[in-house]
Amino acid sequence: MKLILRRVTLGASTVAAGMLIAACASTGSSKATAATRTTPTSRTDSTASAPSSGVEGLNLARLGSLTNYSFVSTSGNDGYTFTITGEVHDPDDWETHSTSPDVTNFDVNGRGYGVALGQVIAGPPQKLAGETTYAQALIGYTHVTGIRITTGGTCDVAGVQGTTYEVRSPAADASLLVETATACVAKNTGALLSYSSGVPGGSAASAVGISGANISFKLTAVGGIAPIAAPQPAPPTTFPSAPPTASITPAMPSGFPSEVPTPPGRVLSSASLSATKWYVQLTETNASALATYVKALQAKGFTVQNTTNTSAADISSLSDSQFQVLVEQLSLPGQGVTLVVTVSSAG
Repeated sequence: MKLILRRVTLGASTVAAGMLIAACASTGSSKATAATRTTPTSRTDSTASAPSSGVEGLNLARLGSLTNYSFVSTSGNDGYTFTITGEVHDPDDWETHSTSPDVTNFDVNGRGYGVALGQVIAGPPQKLAGETTYAQALIGYTHVTGIRITTGGTCDVAGVQGTTYEVRSPAADASLLVETATACVAKNTGALLSYSSGVPGGSAASAVGISGANISFKLTAVGGIAPIAAPQPAPPTTFPSAPPTASITPAMPSGFPSEVPTPPGRVLSSASLSATKWYVQLTETNASALATYVKALQAKGFTVQNTTNTSAADISSLSDSQFQVLVEQLSLPGQGVTLVVTVSSAG
């Protein structure tokens, strides 16, 4: 039983890493699509000089050795999928972006930046959830008793030839925990080109809420990523821009569903984006505005689907059988709190 619990912890940690990647959200741009196809470039990094895993061809230093690449990663559980794209010039020079919630993070010349709701906030360096993150997940399986890792055929990712690795949990454990993973590893350098893993089922997985969870990572280009430029801060007195619409008003939007609690604060702008979607932006003095509103939604039967805390904003998404609610809070020094609420019909 101790073995099973250790493996549940490994699976849960791997999935959690994927679901919380929003803290390092990602972006991709046209630079990646025009990238020159080259073989991966290795780098010397004393912090990544882990010993060989004991599985032929798998070594953490080589798996995480790539620089100058773009990628896409996803994580999902319980019907929710979170997608990130990113461009990496080197480990200290990268940009990542997620679209729901809409957050962009940068690490440029040893300084971190977050952009959300139209505002730029600078801070300490951030951790890149890129190739090395998934390399560590793959290597983690090599230290679990009973896990089988075998090599398969060839694979091709972003124009780079690789070898396929398959990870399987023991058949004897299928009733408790089923884990699967597949990776493509570059033949010439040992760099990780793609990785996907999941927990299809098992009673132990269901007990800790990770049954059906999955994550994936895939290079979209190798080479051609120019140095990343730091975002330029907006004037401190400006507020985030509302969505383009012809009916922006300083009151709650027309048709806002009565089943959804009214958010706290003074309305700055709002819009009925369609017959099934509403947007409202408010200003509040209470830094706990988001937490207060989330509690009000939960009291009405809404369930939190995802919570993200970044250097730029706090974001929560909730849903019930009728509606989906995205709540975004940006705190600016000396300017109180800006709260943005987007409500969509679940149908």
